[in-house]
Amino acid sequence: MVRTELKRAFCSTPFWVTCAITLLMLAFGSSDYLPSSYATIQHSRPWWIYYFHAFFLGMNTMLPVFFPIVAMIPYVLSYRRDRDSGYRQLILLKASRKSYLAAKALAVGSSAFVATLLPCLAWIPVCRLLGDTDWDYANQYYGHEFLFAPSFYEEHVVLYCIMYAFHAALLVAAFAILGLGLSAVVKNRYLALLLPFCYAIFSSSILSSLIGKWFAVLDMMPLQMYYYKEAYPLGYWTIPIYEAVLIAVGLALYWGGDYHAGKA
Repeated sequence: MVRTELKRAFCSTPFWVTCAITLLMLAFGSSDYLPSSYATIQHSRPWWIYYFHAFFLGMNTMLPVFFPIVAMIPYVLSYRRDRDSGYRQLILLKASRKSYLAAKALAVGSSAFVATLLPCLAWIPVCRLLGDTDWDYANQYYGHEFLFAPSFYEEHVVLYCIMYAFHAALLVAAFAILGLGLSAVVKNRYLALLLPFCYAIFSSSILSSLIGKWFAVLDMMPLQMYYYKEAYPLGYWTIPIYEAVLIAVGLALYWGGDYHAGKA
């Protein structure tokens, strides 16, 4: 069952469309650091700054804004399609409800995770081709903004960029599971896809100002936790716990929605 669902997820057209959309958003996010006028300005352009612009530094960053919608594309609606078409009932004749639901949730989270991780990793060598490695300039203007000691990003800058890729992919996977749960309980499937995006905007703006830093982790900036960890409820653990809560809520809605649909 798990192999079948993973194959359906990763071999689908929406999965590769999501990869392409994510890559385009990364490219657009770095574009404000690549105007032609920069060619006449004599200063260094470290390649990792191209990369970080795609996540939080630039004015054109799109991934931190639209990731809740992109997370829904690969496989989130597959459960509703299975349920509405009768495929779910057919599968339950051959497999248990528990194994089917677990395989579906794993496929949804994994496809969203990989559809974000692959483009984020692929964008690293592109940025290396576009930029340079002037460490003196980087230390002077950007060194204070990096997470951990300067020796970490000097000696392991690629690993540092990979950290951002994994953080973005985990956040997208958490929202995909949340979307899966909403699709199981909300009658309008397209509204279920839109609600996570509305929640992300509302929580990162309104709720973060009213309740605190719990919801500010949606900006894909792990380094913010290093400098402002005292402002977050649980310090470094705020991000993983928040993501775990999103996943738990999504799974609870998913399991409960399927139970009530089976009784109906």
